[in-house]
Amino acid sequence: MSKLSESIIGLTVGIRFNKSFRIPDISGDVIDHVLYSEKTPFGTKFFPRIQENSAREKTLFNSQTSEYLRINTDDFILGAAVESNFETKFNWLKNDVLSYFKNDLFQIHKIKNIRRIGIIFHHKIGKTKKLTNAVATFSENEVTNADNINISFSQKAPANEALYRKGVSDYKNTIFSLRELQGSIYAELDYQYYYDPAIEDLRQCFSDKVLDDARAFLEGKYHAWLIKYESDKG
Repeated sequence: MSKLSESIIGLTVGIRFNKSFRIPDISGDVIDHVLYSEKTPFGTKFFPRIQENSAREKTLFNSQTSEYLRINTDDFILGAAVESNFETKFNWLKNDVLSYFKNDLFQIHKIKNIRRIGIIFHHKIGKTKKLTNAVATFSENEVTNADNINISFSQKAPANEALYRKGVSDYKNTIFSLRELQGSIYAELDYQYYYDPAIEDLRQCFSDKVLDDARAFLEGKYHAWLIKYESDKG
């Protein structure tokens, strides 16, 4: 496990499916299953509160831990807090949460046609002058002490590099974000795998491999970039 794993403060897992307007109508049954099923990895202590917005999106959340599960017509998005327990939380998401989603929740409620699975690794690291210097270079030294810097960029992998299945147009996309806030840098790696065409059954989406590949990219490449960033105090 990379040493920079200690700087991870949160994980977000998202499952996107073809838009389904029946989701708001069955969301009460879905929430009951998440809270009360014998097979749920959550429960009422994990998510003691529920709220709904004007778009009928429902959110289960815990204000003490900041963890949440958002349910809407397009997505299930789970935010999990990490407190020096990255290994435990990652394995829980991979082995318990995704197993529950694909073998129980999505099957029982007939949630189909999966378009994307993704995971975001949220880091909090120390601030250096690299981002400030980048802004200075871009502005030809007219802005030399920028505040509240927010940089985001993405990279789409060639299809032949991303394929887990043959004869389709699957691809993976990685989004990199760096945000300066209160003397720290919040760095995010968003690793996404797209299914084209969509896969009907979540059990066929090789979610374990997606998460394993995301972690391999995190520790094999992304953390090497962050280490270089943190070591540059110039």
